[in-house]
Amino acid sequence: MAEIMDPKDREHLQQLRKKSQEEHATLINDPEECRKPGNFGEKLAERITGAIATWKFILIQTGIILGWTSYNVFIKKSAFDPYPFILLNLFLSFQSAYTAPAIMMNQKRQEKNDQIRKEIESDVNVKADLEIAQLHDKIEHLTKLVEKLAGNRCESSSYLDQEKENRNG
Repeated sequence: MAEIMDPKDREHLQQLRKKSQEEHATLINDPEECRKPGNFGEKLAERITGAIATWKFILIQTGIILGWTSYNVFIKKSAFDPYPFILLNLFLSFQSAYTAPAIMMNQKRQEKNDQIRKEIESDVNVKADLEIAQLHDKIEHLTKLVEKLAGNRCESSSYLDQEKENRNG
């Protein structure tokens, strides 16, 4: 194909490829809005959510609850939180009262980031559709040129055959 293109077209094609690569690089990378750290509340919510969404947290909390209940069930005389475990329920209620809003804040921030990414992906898809349509048009144009050249070749060939016959005959 390089032999078919003249230098001007080849240079133009290289410029288009370079521009397309630069555009794709900016579209593929996370946008600045997604990378900025956010305010103190968003950072805290992200850290809390990151900490409680681990098996380590679940296992430690399970161990604390089992230890708490075991101690208070088996040591009845000096139990600091006897059987209905009111103090334990109070601590767990406090924990859920503070972690639930932190989780919701983190989800809200993540939702904003996802929306930005969806918009970028949509832009990429539209650009890809446009490029595919352009390629389709170019292929159609090249197909017509090839058909025209093939027709001209057949006409030239038959003209040459007639000229040979006229000279020989």
